[in-house]
Amino acid sequence: MASTTPDILLVDDDEAALRSLERSLARLAPETRVHTATSAERALTLAAEHRPQAAVVDLTIDPVIGPESGLDLIGRLQQLDATLRLIVLTGHGANEMGVQAIERGAASFVEKPADPPHLAALIRDAVTTSSVLRQRFYGTDLPEHLAKLTGLTTRSERMRPVIEAIAYAATTDQPVLLIGETGTGKGVVAQALYKCSVDRKGPFVRFQSSHVAKDLVASELFGHQRGAFTGATEDRRGLIEEAHLGTLFIDEVDELPNQTQVLLLHVIQEGVFRRVGSNKERTSDFRLIAATNRPQARLLDEGVLRKDFYHRIAHFTIEIPPLRERLEDIPQLAQQCIDDLAGRRRLSVRGIAADALTRLGSYSWPGNVRELHAVVEGGAYRAAYHGRRTIQNDDLELRRDSQRNSFAGRSFRELVRQYEVDLVLEALRQHDANQSRAAESLGLDRSTLRRILKRLEK
Repeated sequence: MASTTPDILLVDDDEAALRSLERSLARLAPETRVHTATSAERALTLAAEHRPQAAVVDLTIDPVIGPESGLDLIGRLQQLDATLRLIVLTGHGANEMGVQAIERGAASFVEKPADPPHLAALIRDAVTTSSVLRQRFYGTDLPEHLAKLTGLTTRSERMRPVIEAIAYAATTDQPVLLIGETGTGKGVVAQALYKCSVDRKGPFVRFQSSHVAKDLVASELFGHQRGAFTGATEDRRGLIEEAHLGTLFIDEVDELPNQTQVLLLHVIQEGVFRRVGSNKERTSDFRLIAATNRPQARLLDEGVLRKDFYHRIAHFTIEIPPLRERLEDIPQLAQQCIDDLAGRRRLSVRGIAADALTRLGSYSWPGNVRELHAVVEGGAYRAAYHGRRTIQNDDLELRRDSQRNSFAGRSFRELVRQYEVDLVLEALRQHDANQSRAAESLGLDRSTLRRILKRLEK
Protein backbone atom coordinates (compact mmCIF):
# COMPACT_ATOMS: atom_id res chain seq x y z
CA MET A 1 0.00 0.00 0.00
CA ALA A 2 1.14 3.55 -0.70
CA SER A 3 2.31 5.65 2.23
CA THR A 4 -0.10 8.30 3.60
CA THR A 5 2.80 10.76 3.85
CA PRO A 6 2.96 12.84 0.63
CA ASP A 7 6.21 12.55 -1.29
CA ILE A 8 7.59 15.70 -2.92
CA LEU A 9 10.37 15.81 -5.52
CA LEU A 10 12.59 18.91 -5.86
CA VAL A 11 14.74 19.20 -8.99
CA ASP A 12 17.37 21.92 -9.43
CA ASP A 13 20.96 21.82 -10.68
CA ASP A 14 21.88 24.46 -8.04
CA GLU A 15 22.72 22.44 -4.93
CA ALA A 16 22.60 25.48 -2.61
CA ALA A 17 19.17 26.59 -3.90
CA LEU A 18 17.93 23.01 -3.56
CA ARG A 19 18.99 22.76 0.10
CA SER A 20 17.47 26.15 0.91
CA LEU A 21 14.15 25.10 -0.63
CA GLU A 22 14.28 21.77 1.19
CA ARG A 23 14.75 23.53 4.56
CA SER A 24 11.87 25.90 3.83
CA LEU A 25 9.51 23.03 3.06
CA ALA A 26 10.59 21.16 6.18
CA ARG A 27 9.40 24.21 8.16
CA LEU A 28 6.31 25.14 6.12
CA ALA A 29 5.10 21.69 5.09
CA PRO A 30 6.40 19.24 7.73
CA GLU A 31 3.77 16.68 6.73
CA THR A 32 5.62 15.98 3.47
CA ARG A 33 8.63 13.77 2.68
CA VAL A 34 11.07 15.56 0.37
CA HIS A 35 13.42 13.99 -2.21
CA THR A 36 15.99 16.06 -4.11
CA ALA A 37 17.75 15.67 -7.45
CA THR A 38 20.31 17.80 -9.28
CA SER A 39 19.91 16.06 -12.67
CA ALA A 40 17.11 14.85 -14.91
CA GLU A 41 18.21 11.21 -14.72
CA ARG A 42 18.31 11.27 -10.93
CA ALA A 43 14.88 12.90 -10.89
CA LEU A 44 13.43 10.12 -13.05
CA THR A 45 14.98 7.45 -10.82
CA LEU A 46 13.53 9.02 -7.67
CA ALA A 47 10.13 9.45 -9.34
CA ALA A 48 10.07 5.75 -10.26
CA GLU A 49 11.13 4.69 -6.74
CA HIS A 50 8.94 6.97 -4.61
CA ARG A 51 6.06 7.98 -6.92
CA PRO A 52 5.76 11.54 -5.55
CA GLN A 53 2.46 13.40 -5.73
CA ALA A 54 4.13 16.72 -6.59
CA ALA A 55 7.40 17.80 -8.17
CA VAL A 56 9.02 21.23 -8.26
CA VAL A 57 11.25 21.43 -11.34
CA ASP A 58 13.76 24.11 -12.27
CA LEU A 59 13.11 24.71 -15.96
CA THR A 60 16.83 25.09 -16.66
CA ILE A 61 17.90 21.83 -15.06
CA ASP A 62 20.76 21.64 -17.57
CA PRO A 63 22.31 25.11 -18.15
CA VAL A 64 24.05 23.92 -21.32
CA ILE A 65 20.74 22.96 -22.96
CA GLY A 66 18.65 25.68 -21.30
CA PRO A 67 14.87 25.68 -20.65
CA GLU A 68 14.32 22.88 -23.15
CA SER A 69 16.00 20.52 -20.66
CA GLY A 70 13.25 21.21 -18.12
CA LEU A 71 10.50 20.95 -20.72
CA ASP A 72 11.87 17.57 -21.77
CA LEU A 73 11.97 16.39 -18.13
CA ILE A 74 8.35 17.48 -17.63
CA GLY A 75 7.27 15.26 -20.53
CA ARG A 76 9.23 12.29 -19.24
CA LEU A 77 7.87 12.65 -15.70
CA GLN A 78 4.33 12.91 -17.06
CA GLN A 79 4.85 9.77 -19.09
CA LEU A 80 6.10 7.99 -15.98
CA ASP A 81 3.08 9.00 -13.87
CA ALA A 82 0.11 10.96 -15.20
CA THR A 83 -1.07 11.67 -11.63
CA LEU A 84 2.13 13.54 -10.73
CA ARG A 85 1.48 17.31 -10.45
CA LEU A 86 4.34 19.50 -11.69
CA ILE A 87 5.28 23.01 -10.53
CA VAL A 88 7.89 24.73 -12.68
CA LEU A 89 10.47 27.31 -11.55
CA THR A 90 11.35 29.84 -14.27
CA GLY A 91 13.99 32.52 -14.51
CA HIS A 92 13.07 36.18 -13.96
CA GLY A 93 10.94 37.50 -16.79
CA ALA A 94 10.67 34.06 -18.44
CA ASN A 95 6.90 33.78 -18.13
CA GLU A 96 6.57 32.66 -21.74
CA MET A 97 8.59 29.57 -20.85
CA GLY A 98 6.26 28.93 -17.94
CA VAL A 99 3.32 29.02 -20.33
CA GLN A 100 5.09 26.47 -22.54
CA ALA A 101 5.61 24.30 -19.48
CA ILE A 102 1.89 24.36 -18.69
CA GLU A 103 1.17 23.44 -22.32
CA ARG A 104 3.50 20.45 -21.82
CA GLY A 105 1.57 19.28 -18.73
CA ALA A 106 2.79 21.34 -15.76
CA ALA A 107 0.15 22.43 -13.24
CA SER A 108 1.63 25.89 -12.51
CA PHE A 109 4.80 27.95 -12.65
CA VAL A 110 6.51 30.52 -10.41
CA GLU A 111 9.47 32.84 -10.91
CA LYS A 112 12.74 32.25 -9.10
CA PRO A 113 13.47 32.87 -6.35
CA ALA A 114 10.18 31.36 -5.24
CA ASP A 115 8.34 32.75 -2.22
CA PRO A 116 8.41 29.76 0.19
CA PRO A 117 4.89 30.18 1.67
CA HIS A 118 3.41 30.59 -1.81
CA LEU A 119 5.29 27.55 -3.08
CA ALA A 120 4.22 25.50 -0.06
CA ALA A 121 0.60 26.39 -0.79
CA LEU A 122 1.00 25.32 -4.43
CA ILE A 123 2.53 22.03 -3.28
CA ARG A 124 -0.37 21.32 -0.91
CA ASP A 125 -2.84 22.01 -3.70
CA ALA A 126 -0.84 19.73 -6.04
CA VAL A 127 -0.83 16.91 -3.47
CA THR A 128 -4.61 17.20 -3.03
CA THR A 129 -5.20 17.11 -6.79
CA SER A 130 -2.82 14.18 -7.24
CA SER A 131 -4.58 12.23 -4.47
CA VAL A 132 -7.93 12.72 -6.20
CA LEU A 133 -6.47 11.54 -9.51
CA ARG A 134 -4.96 8.48 -7.85
CA GLN A 135 -8.28 7.61 -6.24
CA ARG A 136 -9.76 7.58 -9.72
CA PHE A 137 -6.89 5.72 -11.39
CA TYR A 138 -5.85 3.26 -8.67
CA GLY A 139 -8.57 0.76 -7.88
CA THR A 140 -8.35 -3.01 -8.13
CA ASP A 141 -6.95 -2.65 -11.64
CA LEU A 142 -3.70 -1.22 -12.93
CA PRO A 143 -3.80 2.56 -13.46
CA GLU A 144 -5.27 3.28 -16.87
CA HIS A 145 -2.34 5.34 -18.12
CA LEU A 146 0.18 2.56 -17.32
CA ALA A 147 -1.98 -0.14 -18.87
CA LYS A 148 -2.37 1.97 -22.01
CA LEU A 149 1.33 2.84 -22.15
CA THR A 150 2.73 -0.68 -21.71
CA GLY A 151 -0.11 -2.73 -23.18
CA LEU A 152 -0.09 -4.83 -19.98
CA THR A 153 -2.76 -5.22 -17.32
CA THR A 154 -2.73 -6.88 -13.92
CA ARG A 155 -4.67 -7.23 -10.68
CA SER A 156 -1.63 -8.33 -8.71
CA GLU A 157 0.26 -6.02 -6.36
CA ARG A 158 3.38 -8.06 -7.19
CA MET A 159 3.17 -7.08 -10.86
CA ARG A 160 2.49 -3.37 -10.46
CA PRO A 161 6.13 -2.51 -9.66
CA VAL A 162 7.14 -4.44 -12.79
CA ILE A 163 4.85 -2.40 -15.03
CA GLU A 164 5.86 0.85 -13.35
CA ALA A 165 9.51 -0.13 -13.90
CA ILE A 166 8.78 -0.74 -17.60
CA ALA A 167 7.24 2.73 -17.86
CA TYR A 168 10.32 4.28 -16.24
CA ALA A 169 12.83 2.29 -18.29
CA ALA A 170 11.01 3.40 -21.45
CA THR A 171 12.09 6.98 -20.73
CA THR A 172 15.78 6.06 -20.95
CA ASP A 173 18.02 4.12 -23.32
CA GLN A 174 20.07 2.35 -20.65
CA PRO A 175 20.51 -1.44 -20.82
CA VAL A 176 17.88 -3.43 -18.93
CA LEU A 177 18.24 -6.90 -17.37
CA LEU A 178 15.07 -8.94 -16.91
CA ILE A 179 15.21 -11.62 -14.19
CA GLY A 180 12.59 -14.31 -13.74
CA GLU A 181 11.93 -18.03 -13.76
CA THR A 182 11.38 -19.83 -17.06
CA GLY A 183 7.93 -19.09 -18.43
CA THR A 184 7.22 -15.93 -16.43
CA GLY A 185 6.92 -13.78 -19.55
CA LYS A 186 10.31 -12.09 -19.92
CA GLY A 187 9.81 -11.89 -23.68
CA VAL A 188 6.42 -10.23 -23.18
CA VAL A 189 7.99 -7.67 -20.83
CA ALA A 190 10.79 -7.00 -23.32
CA GLN A 191 8.25 -6.41 -26.10
CA ALA A 192 6.23 -4.08 -23.86
CA LEU A 193 9.34 -2.08 -22.99
CA TYR A 194 10.25 -1.81 -26.68
CA LYS A 195 6.76 -0.70 -27.72
CA CYS A 196 6.50 2.12 -25.19
CA SER A 197 10.11 3.35 -25.40
CA VAL A 198 10.41 7.03 -26.20
CA ASP A 199 13.22 6.61 -28.74
CA ARG A 200 11.89 3.50 -30.49
CA LYS A 201 12.61 3.77 -34.22
CA GLY A 202 14.21 0.59 -35.48
CA PRO A 203 13.11 -3.06 -35.13
CA PHE A 204 12.81 -5.38 -32.15
CA VAL A 205 15.35 -8.18 -32.71
CA ARG A 206 15.35 -11.28 -30.52
CA PHE A 207 18.21 -13.70 -29.94
CA GLN A 208 18.00 -16.81 -27.77
CA SER A 209 21.47 -18.01 -26.86
CA SER A 210 20.60 -21.63 -26.14
CA HIS A 211 19.08 -22.12 -29.61
CA VAL A 212 22.41 -21.61 -31.38
CA ALA A 213 25.55 -23.76 -31.30
CA LYS A 214 28.27 -22.10 -29.24
CA ASP A 215 30.64 -21.74 -32.20
CA LEU A 216 27.98 -19.92 -34.24
CA VAL A 217 26.85 -17.40 -31.62
CA ALA A 218 29.35 -14.75 -32.74
CA SER A 219 28.27 -15.14 -36.37
CA GLU A 220 24.59 -14.79 -35.43
CA LEU A 221 25.20 -11.61 -33.45
CA PHE A 222 27.98 -9.91 -35.41
CA GLY A 223 27.51 -11.38 -38.88
CA HIS A 224 30.31 -12.80 -41.00
CA GLN A 225 32.23 -12.32 -44.23
CA ARG A 226 32.23 -14.87 -46.99
CA GLY A 227 34.89 -17.52 -46.35
CA ALA A 228 35.23 -16.69 -42.66
CA PHE A 229 34.59 -20.36 -41.82
CA THR A 230 33.37 -23.54 -43.46
CA GLY A 231 29.84 -22.94 -44.69
CA ALA A 232 30.16 -19.15 -44.89
CA THR A 233 29.37 -18.95 -48.59
CA GLU A 234 28.24 -15.33 -48.60
CA ASP A 235 28.42 -12.13 -46.56
CA ARG A 236 25.82 -12.03 -43.81
CA ARG A 237 24.50 -9.26 -41.59
CA GLY A 238 24.28 -10.11 -37.90
CA LEU A 239 21.51 -9.32 -35.45
CA ILE A 240 23.45 -6.36 -34.06
CA GLU A 241 23.26 -4.69 -37.47
CA GLU A 242 19.59 -5.64 -37.79
CA ALA A 243 18.86 -3.93 -34.45
CA HIS A 244 20.34 -0.55 -35.49
CA LEU A 245 18.18 2.26 -34.02
CA GLY A 246 16.00 -0.41 -32.39
CA THR A 247 16.21 -2.96 -29.60
CA LEU A 248 18.26 -6.14 -29.31
CA PHE A 249 16.72 -8.63 -26.86
CA ILE A 250 19.10 -11.38 -25.76
CA ASP A 251 17.21 -14.11 -23.92
CA GLU A 252 19.17 -16.51 -21.71
CA VAL A 253 22.08 -14.07 -21.71
CA ASP A 254 23.88 -16.27 -19.18
CA GLU A 255 24.35 -18.85 -21.97
CA LEU A 256 26.60 -16.50 -23.98
CA PRO A 257 30.20 -17.77 -24.33
CA ASN A 258 32.77 -15.76 -22.39
CA GLN A 259 34.46 -14.43 -25.53
CA THR A 260 31.14 -13.28 -26.96
CA GLN A 261 30.52 -11.36 -23.72
CA VAL A 262 33.84 -9.56 -24.25
CA LEU A 263 32.96 -8.64 -27.84
CA LEU A 264 29.44 -7.55 -26.93
CA LEU A 265 30.72 -5.43 -24.06
CA HIS A 266 32.86 -3.52 -26.57
CA VAL A 267 29.85 -2.93 -28.83
CA ILE A 268 27.74 -1.62 -25.94
CA GLN A 269 30.52 0.72 -24.80
CA GLU A 270 31.81 1.95 -28.15
CA GLY A 271 28.98 1.25 -30.60
CA VAL A 272 31.38 -0.42 -33.05
CA PHE A 273 32.01 -4.05 -34.03
CA ARG A 274 33.48 -6.26 -36.74
CA ARG A 275 31.85 -9.10 -38.59
CA VAL A 276 33.51 -12.49 -38.13
CA GLY A 277 36.36 -12.68 -40.64
CA SER A 278 36.45 -8.93 -41.33
CA ASN A 279 38.74 -6.08 -40.22
CA LYS A 280 36.24 -3.39 -41.16
CA GLU A 281 34.61 -1.60 -38.24
CA ARG A 282 30.86 -1.08 -38.42
CA THR A 283 28.54 0.88 -36.18
CA SER A 284 25.20 0.04 -34.59
CA ASP A 285 23.15 2.10 -32.16
CA PHE A 286 20.70 -0.12 -30.30
CA ARG A 287 19.06 -0.54 -26.91
CA LEU A 288 20.00 -3.81 -25.19
CA ILE A 289 17.50 -5.82 -23.16
CA ALA A 290 18.88 -9.03 -21.67
CA ALA A 291 17.07 -11.77 -19.76
CA THR A 292 18.00 -14.66 -17.50
CA ASN A 293 16.17 -17.27 -15.45
CA ARG A 294 18.96 -17.45 -12.88
CA PRO A 295 18.59 -15.56 -9.58
CA GLN A 296 20.57 -12.34 -9.63
CA ALA A 297 22.88 -13.42 -6.81
CA ARG A 298 23.96 -16.52 -8.75
CA LEU A 299 24.92 -14.78 -11.99
CA LEU A 300 28.30 -13.69 -10.68
CA ASP A 301 28.76 -16.33 -7.98
CA GLU A 302 28.55 -19.14 -10.54
CA GLY A 303 30.81 -17.34 -12.99
CA VAL A 304 28.37 -17.54 -15.91
CA LEU A 305 28.69 -13.80 -16.56
CA ARG A 306 31.85 -11.70 -16.51
CA LYS A 307 31.67 -8.98 -13.86
CA ASP A 308 32.39 -6.16 -16.33
CA PHE A 309 29.74 -7.48 -18.73
CA TYR A 310 27.16 -7.96 -15.96
CA HIS A 311 27.59 -4.45 -14.58
CA ARG A 312 27.20 -3.04 -18.08
CA ILE A 313 23.98 -4.87 -18.95
CA ALA A 314 22.38 -4.51 -15.50
CA HIS A 315 22.15 -0.71 -15.33
CA PHE A 316 18.47 -1.26 -14.54
CA THR A 317 16.98 -4.59 -13.48
CA ILE A 318 13.37 -5.74 -13.49
CA GLU A 319 12.48 -8.88 -11.54
CA ILE A 320 9.36 -10.67 -12.77
CA PRO A 321 7.54 -12.66 -10.06
CA PRO A 322 6.49 -16.27 -10.71
CA LEU A 323 2.83 -17.02 -11.41
CA ARG A 324 2.35 -18.68 -8.01
CA GLU A 325 2.95 -15.25 -6.44
CA ARG A 326 0.34 -13.49 -8.62
CA LEU A 327 -2.54 -15.93 -8.79
CA GLU A 328 -4.98 -12.99 -9.05
CA ASP A 329 -3.92 -12.66 -12.70
CA ILE A 330 -4.92 -16.20 -13.68
CA PRO A 331 -8.51 -15.37 -14.77
CA GLN A 332 -7.28 -12.55 -16.97
CA LEU A 333 -4.36 -14.52 -18.43
CA ALA A 334 -6.61 -17.51 -19.11
CA GLN A 335 -9.19 -15.35 -20.89
CA GLN A 336 -6.50 -13.66 -22.99
CA CYS A 337 -5.31 -17.11 -24.07
CA ILE A 338 -8.87 -18.12 -24.98
CA ASP A 339 -9.43 -14.91 -26.96
CA ASP A 340 -6.16 -15.45 -28.81
CA LEU A 341 -7.15 -19.00 -29.74
CA ALA A 342 -10.55 -17.81 -30.92
CA GLY A 343 -8.80 -15.39 -33.26
CA ARG A 344 -5.96 -17.59 -34.48
CA ARG A 345 -7.66 -21.00 -34.56
CA ARG A 346 -11.29 -19.87 -34.85
CA LEU A 347 -12.28 -22.00 -31.88
CA SER A 348 -15.84 -21.55 -30.68
CA VAL A 349 -14.76 -21.60 -27.01
CA ARG A 350 -15.25 -18.18 -25.43
CA GLY A 351 -14.75 -18.58 -21.68
CA ILE A 352 -13.89 -20.73 -18.68
CA ALA A 353 -16.16 -22.00 -15.89
CA ALA A 354 -15.82 -20.77 -12.32
CA ASP A 355 -14.87 -24.17 -10.88
CA ALA A 356 -12.19 -24.55 -13.55
CA LEU A 357 -10.75 -21.16 -12.56
CA THR A 358 -10.78 -22.25 -8.93
CA ARG A 359 -8.78 -25.34 -9.85
CA LEU A 360 -6.27 -23.25 -11.80
CA GLY A 361 -5.91 -20.97 -8.79
CA SER A 362 -5.10 -23.88 -6.45
CA TYR A 363 -2.14 -25.05 -8.52
CA SER A 364 1.52 -24.14 -7.97
CA TRP A 365 2.49 -23.50 -11.65
CA PRO A 366 6.16 -24.48 -11.74
CA GLY A 367 6.05 -23.75 -15.49
CA ASN A 368 4.56 -20.30 -14.86
CA VAL A 369 2.56 -18.42 -17.52
CA ARG A 370 3.85 -20.64 -20.32
CA GLU A 371 2.46 -23.69 -18.54
CA LEU A 372 -0.84 -21.91 -17.88
CA HIS A 373 -1.18 -21.16 -21.59
CA ALA A 374 -0.50 -24.81 -22.43
CA VAL A 375 -3.11 -26.03 -19.94
CA VAL A 376 -5.75 -23.52 -21.05
CA GLU A 377 -5.08 -24.22 -24.72
CA GLY A 378 -5.44 -27.96 -24.14
CA GLY A 379 -8.65 -27.34 -22.22
CA ALA A 380 -10.02 -25.16 -25.02
CA TYR A 381 -9.41 -27.86 -27.63
CA ARG A 382 -11.06 -30.48 -25.45
CA ALA A 383 -14.05 -28.21 -24.81
CA ALA A 384 -14.37 -27.51 -28.53
CA TYR A 385 -14.21 -31.24 -29.29
CA HIS A 386 -17.17 -31.80 -26.97
CA GLY A 387 -19.09 -28.92 -28.52
CA ARG A 388 -18.85 -26.64 -25.49
CA ARG A 389 -18.30 -22.87 -25.59
CA THR A 390 -16.86 -22.83 -22.06
CA ILE A 391 -13.88 -24.72 -20.64
CA GLN A 392 -15.08 -26.99 -17.84
CA ASN A 393 -13.13 -28.47 -14.95
CA ASP A 394 -12.93 -31.86 -16.69
CA ASP A 395 -11.33 -30.24 -19.75
CA LEU A 396 -8.24 -29.24 -17.76
CA GLU A 397 -5.35 -31.65 -17.71
CA LEU A 398 -2.89 -30.86 -14.94
CA ARG A 399 -0.38 -33.69 -14.87
CA ARG A 400 0.73 -33.24 -11.30
CA ASP A 401 -2.61 -31.91 -10.37
CA SER A 402 -3.34 -29.78 -7.78
CA GLN A 403 -3.23 -28.67 -4.53
CA ARG A 404 0.01 -27.37 -3.18
CA ASN A 405 -0.14 -29.71 -0.17
CA SER A 406 0.20 -32.72 -2.52
CA PHE A 407 3.91 -31.90 -2.91
CA ALA A 408 4.89 -32.90 0.61
CA GLY A 409 8.15 -34.81 0.92
CA ARG A 410 9.56 -33.68 -2.43
CA SER A 411 12.03 -30.86 -2.96
CA PHE A 412 11.18 -27.96 -5.22
CA ARG A 413 13.96 -28.99 -7.61
CA GLU A 414 12.53 -32.54 -7.86
CA LEU A 415 9.05 -31.18 -8.57
CA VAL A 416 10.31 -28.83 -11.26
CA ARG A 417 12.38 -31.56 -12.94
CA GLN A 418 9.38 -33.91 -12.96
CA TYR A 419 7.12 -31.22 -14.28
CA GLU A 420 9.53 -30.49 -17.11
CA VAL A 421 9.17 -34.14 -18.13
CA ASP A 422 5.37 -33.89 -17.94
CA LEU A 423 5.31 -30.73 -20.04
CA VAL A 424 7.51 -32.31 -22.70
CA LEU A 425 5.34 -35.44 -22.84
CA GLU A 426 2.22 -33.29 -23.21
CA ALA A 427 3.84 -31.24 -25.99
CA LEU A 428 4.87 -34.41 -27.82
CA ARG A 429 1.32 -35.72 -27.53
CA GLN A 430 -0.10 -32.50 -28.96
CA HIS A 431 2.39 -32.52 -31.84
CA ASP A 432 2.16 -36.21 -32.77
CA ALA A 433 5.60 -37.04 -31.28
CA ASN A 434 7.34 -34.47 -33.52
CA GLN A 435 10.26 -33.40 -31.33
CA SER A 436 11.08 -30.24 -33.32
CA ARG A 437 7.55 -28.90 -33.12
CA ALA A 438 7.18 -29.92 -29.48
CA ALA A 439 10.44 -28.16 -28.57
CA GLU A 440 9.39 -25.04 -30.44
CA SER A 441 6.01 -24.92 -28.67
CA LEU A 442 7.80 -24.96 -25.30
CA GLY A 443 10.47 -22.46 -26.32
CA LEU A 444 13.21 -25.09 -26.06
CA ASP A 445 15.87 -26.35 -28.42
CA ARG A 446 15.81 -30.05 -29.40
CA SER A 447 18.93 -30.90 -27.39
CA THR A 448 17.29 -29.57 -24.19
CA LEU A 449 14.10 -31.49 -24.94
CA ARG A 450 16.05 -34.73 -25.48
CA ARG A 451 17.99 -34.15 -22.26
CA ILE A 452 14.71 -33.85 -20.33
CA LEU A 453 13.39 -37.05 -21.96
CA LYS A 454 16.48 -38.97 -20.86
CA ARG A 455 15.18 -38.70 -17.28
CA LEU A 456 12.55 -41.29 -18.23
CA GLU A 457 15.35 -43.83 -18.73
CA LYS A 458 16.51 -43.55 -15.13
